[in-house]
Amino acid sequence: MVTFPVTVTYSDANKPSWLAVIKENPDQPFQLTITLESYDRIRFDEVNIEGLLVDLPKAITDTGLTVADVNAIIAFIRFTAPRITIIANGTGVDLFEIVLPPGVTVSQVVKATGEPIPFFFNYARNSVVFNVEFHSVEEIQLLVASVSNVLNKAVVAISGVMITLSVLQMIIREMYSITEEVRRKI
Repeated sequence: MVTFPVTVTYSDANKPSWLAVIKENPDQPFQLTITLESYDRIRFDEVNIEGLLVDLPKAITDTGLTVADVNAIIAFIRFTAPRITIIANGTGVDLFEIVLPPGVTVSQVVKATGEPIPFFFNYARNSVVFNVEFHSVEEIQLLVASVSNVLNKAVVAISGVMITLSVLQMIIREMYSITEEVRRKI
């Protein structure tokens, strides 16, 4: 069982290959603190960052968790999570690109208030790209469309159509029987 929160801090000295940073001031060092708060809630605390590319599966792997814990988090995101919540703490306007686990796409990006944020889904990298304008700490929700979520929605839609058709069929059958009964009595 994963014990949250799990925090890792990166800077110029220990920047991994799966992380790309565009600095606000190229002469100053950057600092990025990634905190896994829960299975589907991730916090990014940024210093001197204007653009950020994070490979989420590799970021989760590099947290120092056990292989079982890493697989549990990634499997939860792939098969169960309806959304991934990003808590972003920075300044100005930042560009985010987050590479997602295989099989996960994003259907919508919204603020905590429900206001939609324009985004682009990069199919070549399986990543979502969006801008965040900081007024304070921002909460962004990536509404995901994983394979199982899409299949669950399809099953619910098909079930709804089948139930509606069955009810309509019963109504039509009863209407027909009523008209036949009226004809017989006339």
